[in-house]
Amino acid sequence: MWATILLLLGIIALILDYSRMLYLRWRMPPGPLPWPIVGNTFSLPEEKPWYLMEQLSKRYNSPLITFWIGRRPTVWINDAWTADELLVKRANIYNSRPRMLMFAELMSGQMNLLHKYTYTKEQRERFRDLRRVTHQGVGIQQIKRHRSLQDDENKIVVCDLLETPDKFVSHFERYATSVVSIIGFGRRIGDIQDPLITEVIAQMQTSAKMAVVAKDFPRLMETFPWLAKFPNWMAPWKRDTRRSAKPKYGRNDFFYALAEEAKQCPEENYSKYLFREAPHLNLHPLEISNLAANLLGAGADTSSSTLQTAVLAMRAFPETLEPAWEELDRVVGRSRSPTLDDDLPYLRAFVKEVFRWRSVAVIGGTAHAPTQDDYYNGYHIAKGTWVQGNVWAIHHNEREFPDPDRFNPRRFLDTDDKRPFPGEKGYMTFGLGRRSCAGQALAEQGTHLSIARLVWAYKVEPEVDPRTGEEVPVDIFKFTSGSNWRPQPFKVRFTPRHEEIKQTVIREALQARQDLAKYDRETKYTFSTFYE
Repeated sequence: MWATILLLLGIIALILDYSRMLYLRWRMPPGPLPWPIVGNTFSLPEEKPWYLMEQLSKRYNSPLITFWIGRRPTVWINDAWTADELLVKRANIYNSRPRMLMFAELMSGQMNLLHKYTYTKEQRERFRDLRRVTHQGVGIQQIKRHRSLQDDENKIVVCDLLETPDKFVSHFERYATSVVSIIGFGRRIGDIQDPLITEVIAQMQTSAKMAVVAKDFPRLMETFPWLAKFPNWMAPWKRDTRRSAKPKYGRNDFFYALAEEAKQCPEENYSKYLFREAPHLNLHPLEISNLAANLLGAGADTSSSTLQTAVLAMRAFPETLEPAWEELDRVVGRSRSPTLDDDLPYLRAFVKEVFRWRSVAVIGGTAHAPTQDDYYNGYHIAKGTWVQGNVWAIHHNEREFPDPDRFNPRRFLDTDDKRPFPGEKGYMTFGLGRRSCAGQALAEQGTHLSIARLVWAYKVEPEVDPRTGEEVPVDIFKFTSGSNWRPQPFKVRFTPRHEEIKQTVIREALQARQDLAKYDRETKYTFSTFYE
């Protein structure tokens, strides 16, 4: 009898819960019919869900799509104008994060600016404090101070390609990591095998993959939060979300230890600033750790991935390089490399197209959440709802970007038929609103300088198979599956455009190494040995 009663109560609860889901679906933006409890979870593809959301947006003829992850609705934005309306014009509402288990409650919690809620006055004030601290490291007012070191590291990476061009991915990773390491910790990264590259970037890529919604463990916990309530010893899906090992050095955290070590550097750096501000803002050690870690995470992996994408575009669309070479030869010449002061309109358009064509933050970063109920075109978006950008769909909308998979810098030149797009930049690579990437200006500055010098110095040519003598093809759709994606490994040849340019590259790199020598120092901390 009791079993029958419990069964009936369970059925009633299921019916009531599913009725709630259907009522919400009726009020929210369109999307596929969710099943009870599981929603649309098992309709998710094995990887790259942004393709599916783009297809659903076209099927329902709606810029907003509701897709149910378990009992939780997620609103995907697939249109630039809608993204601008919600995340920019209504930034005071859409400036929070939704409840997140893996990256917030089970890991850094509210100690990390990236995952911080802004529902209450106290949360908003703390968010502003941490955001202001971040801007002091990599904000638009600070990047002029970093221009010379970024310029020097850039000259070195261009020269590195003369010696071992087949290791261009490692060279890009070293360059990007070294820039943010000097800014953050006063220490230069001179070796492509430095653990800060090989270990930390690998972890960042793993985290980027885990940040994408999916139907496998442990990501399934975001779909079914009750899975997180199991104790660790009987929940193997939780093992990747917590650090169980103890630090060996008597410090709380790896990145905190790096930041504390950086206080001893004679040169000014971001870590020194954090410790000076700590008493005034009552910064917790884990807040210091996360602020330092975010600098590496946002600046190293993403910047190096963008440069790999640029090289892939140069190889796949060689016709786009001819106008760039003409402009560089006319404005810059061969006796020096291009600088940020050169007026290179085609190169600027080329860089914008790199950001647009295969944006590294393919879903626009971490999801937003409104801090109050909102309505858009009659659709209800409840407080706390996951609101996820789909930068892939936004940047591949054929209305704004005809033939979107073709790499075409001319679409960003000032012409009479300039395509419409909200915002003067013409791309949404770095997110939108108050949650946009704080290091955007630094990344744009470095990417422009890097691409200008790569195009000025080299012809990016097909690799030839030594066995067959045939060109090795590249696939412009073969990318990794993380939220910060990058091209799968591919092969190219870097051929100096002229002997004088080659000698200029060598000469400038030699001087750059001398200028950066003051940052050459060792660290006693590596990620793999920090924990017991």
